[in-house]
Amino acid sequence: MPRRFVFAFAAAAALLGPAAAEAAKPPEVTVMTRNLFLGADLAPAINAPDIPTAIDGAGTVWNELQSTKFPERAAPLAREIKASGADLVGLQEVALWRKQTPSDGGAKPISPLAGATPATAVEFDFLALLQSELKKAGAKYKVAVVQNEFEAELPVDADHDDATGTGPLASFGADFDARLTMRDVILVRTGSKVKVGKARTGHYKTRYEPSVGGIKIPVDRGWTSVEAKVGTRAFRFLNTHLEAFGDPKIREAQAKELTKGPLKTSEQVILVGDLNSGDAQDHEPEQPGDELAFKALTKFGFKNNGARQSCCFKSLFDPAGVFDHTVDHVLSKPGLKTVKASVTGHDASERTPSGLWPSDHGGVVSRVRLR
Repeated sequence: MPRRFVFAFAAAAALLGPAAAEAAKPPEVTVMTRNLFLGADLAPAINAPDIPTAIDGAGTVWNELQSTKFPERAAPLAREIKASGADLVGLQEVALWRKQTPSDGGAKPISPLAGATPATAVEFDFLALLQSELKKAGAKYKVAVVQNEFEAELPVDADHDDATGTGPLASFGADFDARLTMRDVILVRTGSKVKVGKARTGHYKTRYEPSVGGIKIPVDRGWTSVEAKVGTRAFRFLNTHLEAFGDPKIREAQAKELTKGPLKTSEQVILVGDLNSGDAQDHEPEQPGDELAFKALTKFGFKNNGARQSCCFKSLFDPAGVFDHTVDHVLSKPGLKTVKASVTGHDASERTPSGLWPSDHGGVVSRVRLR
């Protein structure tokens, strides 16, 4: 800007007083990414070589879900969100667990039985439980957009006793059917200076597709976004959860789909989420290629605005658990100034009465200054 215009602007601001100076100051926005942890490791079921083993594995998954007590974990998670003061929150693994007793053999895409019907009785609705705790905590947040991702249903041998089975797969010990629907959600704080408009959602074409007993399971992952504005400053807020399993090139391809789709815009973008990927300099990758998705986004022009070391507890019950790497991110393009950033969910005072950490991940809260 020519110097004479700078002087003219400064003189005008001085004449108009504090109001003009405040109007000239770039606005700031606080955002948060929070993986709630779906409640169990799905590997015993989705990595099973055949249906009987998958039914046993589903029992292991179900029992772990009960032990990780999301209704109890929802309280500290709600307090975290309230304390963050975040204008916009991107949530991942907002699970919906449903049950059907007796078993009728499960449901698509895994069930080999024709006519099997989906379970409908709600066991745990993570979104409803979190909303209830937010209300109790006095945190006023409303849902801006919800996207259903991976969904599957299996018969469950919860007691690991084939003699107690029900339904057409009773000989394999099926006690009931359990249905999991994974969801990604964006919350907006009521009364925030950030106003949200059009919401968009999408699924990735590239996906992980494990096989259980020769039956292919499509693991859908995707993204949610809202168009947002502070005064006259507009930006896009996008939340995603990239693939955690399989070849790291799957999540790299998903990141590239983002750069060719909803991230391909001239407006300011704030991207949050569990990328299952990070800077290779930040930690030793669990397997070669773990950094590829993060590299694809930074190569596209995204800047890291988040605090590091947000992942992951191997057990919610381990009081000595620590975070030792970063997969949860706040990124921006064009790069925005980070005013402050922090990680939540690793203070011992946040553990539940049963001694559980709020999640296996930490939350990442970042305050950024818009251009």
